[in-house]
Amino acid sequence: MNKIMNINIGGSIFHVDEEAFEKLKSYLKQINRHFKNTQGGDEIIIDIEARIVELFQQKLNSKKEIITMEDVNEVIAIMGKPSEFEEDTTSDYSDPDVIQVGRKRLFRDIDNRMIGGVCSGLGAYFRLDIVWFRIGFVIVTISGLSILAYLILWAIIPPARTISEKLEMQGDPVTISNIEKSFREEMNEIKDKLDDLASQAKSKFRKKNY
Repeated sequence: MNKIMNINIGGSIFHVDEEAFEKLKSYLKQINRHFKNTQGGDEIIIDIEARIVELFQQKLNSKKEIITMEDVNEVIAIMGKPSEFEEDTTSDYSDPDVIQVGRKRLFRDIDNRMIGGVCSGLGAYFRLDIVWFRIGFVIVTISGLSILAYLILWAIIPPARTISEKLEMQGDPVTISNIEKSFREEMNEIKDKLDDLASQAKSKFRKKNY
């Protein structure tokens, strides 16, 4: 019988059998090695670890308290691997039989909100234009129920704050590659906004000096 080891992932402790522990530890080390020297690497690693924790927690219950090799293999197959592993086509970190289907969850989309992000979140969940939900709330406002309904939805629907939550809101698989891609896109959007603000500031400065 294998020894039972403890491992800390994102602040959560899991009991893992010895063989699975070694493979999981190696996988986590490779993830950390890949992202540690990249911009925003720490945030990417936090999101990856949070998703791994969530997947492991789904596998545990009152009758099963130990993570096995099968569990580790399944989680690695779901998460995928950092891009530096792609050249290794013989690696056991890939599983062609695993179909990556994202779990869609309802969140408030606070990045595209006008007030609380309820309409934008509903639009993302149902894959419909946000405008239709906003028009709907405006139309029923005359009944006096719209504001109350909106406030209730605002209170019960959680906001999508992390990259993993934003991927789930869109129904995209929460994998290493998608987490990294989403993070890069967010950084580019922030950079573009800062560049626009800098350009506007320079333009105003020039006008004042002419």
